[in-house]
Amino acid sequence: MVEPDVFITDLNCIYLADINSAVISDLHLGFEEEMNLHGLFLPKLQLSHVRGMVDRILDRYQPENLIINGDFKHEFSRNLQQEWQDIIKFLDHFKEKVKLTFVKGNHDNYLISILKRRGVEMVEKYQTERYFIYHGDRDFGLNALTILGHEHPSLVLRDRVGGLYKVPAFVHNPDSHVLITPAMSYFSSGSDVVESLLNPEHFTPVLKNTEPGRFRVYGVTDEFGLVDFGFTGDLKKERTVSNNWS
Repeated sequence: MVEPDVFITDLNCIYLADINSAVISDLHLGFEEEMNLHGLFLPKLQLSHVRGMVDRILDRYQPENLIINGDFKHEFSRNLQQEWQDIIKFLDHFKEKVKLTFVKGNHDNYLISILKRRGVEMVEKYQTERYFIYHGDRDFGLNALTILGHEHPSLVLRDRVGGLYKVPAFVHNPDSHVLITPAMSYFSSGSDVVESLLNPEHFTPVLKNTEPGRFRVYGVTDEFGLVDFGFTGDLKKERTVSNNWS
């Protein structure tokens, strides 16, 4: 629990106990077809991965509302055939099990035309008395606990022989009350938060209003579950010392 009633989980979702809602982001359905069009063949794993993760979220938390915080689909300039197919399959699988709330992301320009086939709406942001949820590609400001996606946060770890390992991560700023979810996409390796959040040219514009070194990083690992790696500022210092010794 990072704030009262706010739980981060090893299923790449946030569970908001007081409103019985789960928040996920950056599913990027249809990613494989977009890569195939550019000459990179990928097996179609995204939908089954995402559907399996969401099934586990519903089984564990039984939320009344599943808030999908942007980038539900991948191609932002049109709707690809695979996106039509995967999104309709997703909607048919879940729309009778849980309320689906879609918050628009920068990849979702044409998503509404597919959602309307199943009578589902999309909003720019979702707000309650305690929570302000939007994707993060635009700056809607900070209000109460602000929950964002868009950043695809991860943490790069280096072992003793110099090998690199990247884990998806939640990042939470307890001063600014900002919480960012990792991507649920199977294919997204994510952005290393030590570099991206400490970079003044923020990928997520509202983060310019936060203290970059004060984001606490919680890695999602296969073996140990959630691991608290501490603050981004301290992690940056440790890397600097390590690089000076190497």
